[in-house]
Amino acid sequence: MEMSVDKRLAFKEWLASGKVALQPLTFPQRELWEASPVPVGDVANHICCLIRVRGVLTPEVCDAALRRVVERQEVLRLSFLPGKERPVQMIRRNAGLNLQYRTLATGQTREEAVEEIAAAIFSEPFDLVRGPLYRAEVLRRGPDDHVMVFAIHHAIADGWSLGVFVRDLCAAFILGIVSPDAQLPDVPLTYTAWGAAQRTFGSGQN
Repeated sequence: MEMSVDKRLAFKEWLASGKVALQPLTFPQRELWEASPVPVGDVANHICCLIRVRGVLTPEVCDAALRRVVERQEVLRLSFLPGKERPVQMIRRNAGLNLQYRTLATGQTREEAVEEIAAAIFSEPFDLVRGPLYRAEVLRRGPDDHVMVFAIHHAIADGWSLGVFVRDLCAAFILGIVSPDAQLPDVPLTYTAWGAAQRTFGSGQN
């Protein structure tokens, strides 16, 4: 993973402004970089899911719900900076959303057509430096029939954490209905703190 001149300039601006913090790779991330049978940026390292939703979902509601989750889950604001020996994590203080909302044409609402659209979304590579390393697209099949297509890079997620994301997203939708101005509670242990504890424990085993 090489950084272009434009990306280097952008990174210097982020770092100088305090918008990003740098952290070493976690052990699972190191294993991915050092032992993955395919390049880290390969789409084979994408974790993907479809979430079917019944009810009225507007772009504004979707945006607000996902924003709550991104603010709560530090890992969704994470990307990677190439280093001399191995990359380092870049965690943004704030990050924009990677969310699209699409109303499907009549011929696109069939299951087969939705699966084809989802496959195209899943197969789009992530920019590991700029991030974000997830993408979400809400496909509106009808007034109360939606499919959320969600893809996330394996460098920041696994099957368990994908479940956490879905749980938080559901909670964020409900919170938006009950208390639109409220935020999700802070996580008991941030991703940065978890990675630091893991490195400390691993060092103690040597």
